[in-house]
Amino acid sequence: MIATNVISAPARISAVGMFAPERILDNAYFEKLVDTNDAWIVQRTGIHTRHVVADGQFASHLAIAAIDDMLANNPGVDLAGVDYIIVGSTTPDYEYPTLSAMLQAHYGLPKTVGALDIKTACAAFVYGINLACALIGTRQARKILVLAADSLTRSVDYTDRSTCVLFGDGAGVALVEYDETPSIFGMDAGSDGNGGKFLYRTNFRTEINGIEDASKLLRQDGQSVYRWVLENVPPVVSRVLERSGMTLDQIDWFVPHSANLRMIEALNKRLAFPMERTLLSVCDYGNTSAVSIPLALVPAVRDGRVKPGDRVLLIAFGGGLVTAGNVIIWR
Repeated sequence: MIATNVISAPARISAVGMFAPERILDNAYFEKLVDTNDAWIVQRTGIHTRHVVADGQFASHLAIAAIDDMLANNPGVDLAGVDYIIVGSTTPDYEYPTLSAMLQAHYGLPKTVGALDIKTACAAFVYGINLACALIGTRQARKILVLAADSLTRSVDYTDRSTCVLFGDGAGVALVEYDETPSIFGMDAGSDGNGGKFLYRTNFRTEINGIEDASKLLRQDGQSVYRWVLENVPPVVSRVLERSGMTLDQIDWFVPHSANLRMIEALNKRLAFPMERTLLSVCDYGNTSAVSIPLALVPAVRDGRVKPGDRVLLIAFGGGLVTAGNVIIWR
């Protein structure tokens, strides 16, 4: 029984899709570039492989492929009536036109369709779902495409062994629609800009925290991020559950951002939540930023692990530093 004083939206996820590029890099590939090996990478991250974009393949292509995958795997679902597109990406094709507007044009959707790109890094997919709930709850929209699409491997420094082995590329999508029976609960967001120095990419401004870096490549202080997650994410989980009117033992599946297997193992230990009920994508896809959650969720929906009625806790965290979470009752 769900309490009546919770945050909820008259919305449900009616379909999901995903895509990862064909090219796969195993850990042996990086032995040619930096001082590392398969055992070192697996021990510290849990990553075995990651998918990488081809030449001429960009975030828009990944997003289109994810939408096409959603349509192909959900007979009866179409894009008729879509009135908003929300896309999260830190590696869009262009600064503008936006990915969301490019998708509106690609699918020939009406010019009345809203198009919004967000930059909340690894938290963008969950942020996007929460924003979709707000738009639907205020009757601004009824059927929203929420996507995450990133070609992170284009932003990686392949001379830095602490980061170059971590990241992969892909896209994921959820179709969020109005439903008089709420299915999405506890929407929550947070930020800690003081942690921005732990994970960043420079742009026009090349100085950050006293460091000059004109490379525009991804930089991460992995140990500081690890400590920040273990300190700050458990309270986010508690807040999302409280806003959902649920307890952790009522959650069937936990889907955190798949940043690093060892980090999630440590996080689950603090939460006292079992790994066998945690959905991850990091081992096969690497850290794909906001895409990591749909890459974990979609296969579990399709193979029947996630069943109608299951309560799915999504928790995301990433560059900013920012957090986002919600609970979805799967329909």
